[in-house]
Amino acid sequence: MITISIAGINIGIDNKYAYLEDMARDYITDKAAEFTVCATEGEIDAQMVQAPSSRLSRGYLESLSVYRHIAEKLPEYDAFLFHGCVIVHQHRAYVFTAKSGVGKTTHARNWLAEFGNEVHILNGDKPIIRIIDGVPYACGTPWQGKENYGVNEICEIKAFVFIERDKENKIVRIGESEALLKIMNQIYLPTKSAAALSATMKNADKILKSTSLFSLHCNPERESARVAFDELKRIN
Repeated sequence: MITISIAGINIGIDNKYAYLEDMARDYITDKAAEFTVCATEGEIDAQMVQAPSSRLSRGYLESLSVYRHIAEKLPEYDAFLFHGCVIVHQHRAYVFTAKSGVGKTTHARNWLAEFGNEVHILNGDKPIIRIIDGVPYACGTPWQGKENYGVNEICEIKAFVFIERDKENKIVRIGESEALLKIMNQIYLPTKSAAALSATMKNADKILKSTSLFSLHCNPERESARVAFDELKRIN
């Protein structure tokens, strides 16, 4: 049994395997848990059947099930699980997302190559987005993707950037209506509570109204990071 603090929420995890405790070591707290989750052996068995490789450990599969249970509770805290990569420059968070295989990780590496220690990756795959006092924040989590890019911090979001693969690099602002489907495709939508689903939809709408929205057409070259940055730095 461990308690972790993510997105400013203290969460108890009744884990069965050591994998989860090791993965979450930078997030463990001695504060009292606000709620507790656990994955059953049956849920882990189901994950095993769905897994692309039988070499995945039961501890790893337990961590996936646990995160889904956490995601079901997040709407109670004006938060949701998001599939994307968060890059931070001077305490300003930019959330990059794309369909699987388009190249968000490649683009993130281009930022690291272009700007070095001026930037870092808050989370490379599954951050939590939380609205606090009307302001959207990106929150680090132990679930960081196979590259393990991430840090334990919370940072205000300045923009969402939707990546499209292209031969040339260009970035343009888009409106809420164009961004709506793109952002909803990357949000974990609760399945156990109609109220939680409704809260998630409302919070997504708040984020669309309170952040800058961009479409980034880019190739895998390092220049794509500079093109994106030159536009994003203009945001107030």
